[in-house]
Amino acid sequence: MQSPDEFGSLDPCPELSTSNHLHRVWNRLRGKPNVRPLGDIPSTIIDSQACEFGFEMFYHVPYANFLAQLGCLEKTVSCAGTRCFYWFSPNHEETYQQRRWVKRYESLNQKPHGRPEFWRWSPPNFHARYHAQIDFPFQKPLLLIFNKYNTEWNHPPINFLSVSFLQQIAKQFGDRFQIVYFRPTKNIVVDNMPLGELNEKDLLRDLGVVMVEDLYQDYSEISFNEFQLCLIAQSSLRISVQGGSAYMNAFFPGTLFILHRYGAEMVHGTYLDFERMGADRVAVYNDERALLSDVSVQAAEKKYVA
Repeated sequence: MQSPDEFGSLDPCPELSTSNHLHRVWNRLRGKPNVRPLGDIPSTIIDSQACEFGFEMFYHVPYANFLAQLGCLEKTVSCAGTRCFYWFSPNHEETYQQRRWVKRYESLNQKPHGRPEFWRWSPPNFHARYHAQIDFPFQKPLLLIFNKYNTEWNHPPINFLSVSFLQQIAKQFGDRFQIVYFRPTKNIVVDNMPLGELNEKDLLRDLGVVMVEDLYQDYSEISFNEFQLCLIAQSSLRISVQGGSAYMNAFFPGTLFILHRYGAEMVHGTYLDFERMGADRVAVYNDERALLSDVSVQAAEKKYVA
């Protein structure tokens, strides 16, 4: 986990300048009251604008945490079920119900896929926050698999783990690991992409894989997002596909394998910054055979314990 001091010292919270005040007034007049500059800081209110989940994890959460450490964070604004990502916020509002594509993040002065300004980017320590919150009843170390099967860029599903790959993982590693499988359904997440159906879950249940929605029934007193964070915090071996789940997993120590067939992360070098977020190792693949081979090597080399 990178500390803020690695990107620059944490100076005291700057004073409100006349220019800051005038910009705040102008932002209110043009319908952007949540953009409140302070010194060189674009805004002391962090508003996700209901942007895509991965981008919120990569940009908004670390920036908000930086402001909280500085003592300048006024408020955070995001979607339903996101309070657990902003536990450090003095005032978190869950205003939005559905995510959307956002071309510019006003409160960050940031565009999607651009590299963050690391002097004001400080990922929170999610592992410390959530690793001891739930005592899960598993006797084997956790192997978490995050899949998806939905329309992407107005195209049929691209970045997904096939049923045959999932069956191979279950058969090869089920005796050593407790595998927990995540694939969003409309009952779990609200996103802007239509969800498809792989018809894989009953097959995996028969192989001893636990479906995350089944497990969640015993912990439904907390939000599903908080439940996910508690699970991830207790796993040091995780597989994800391109998308929001990969960004969320990057906050946690351990090895993160990512299947990436298409997406701008490779073009813009986003994955190079994932280890700054907290992961010990991030490995990216464009085909399942190479991914399976490397998971096998990693699982054999390292002694994982429950």
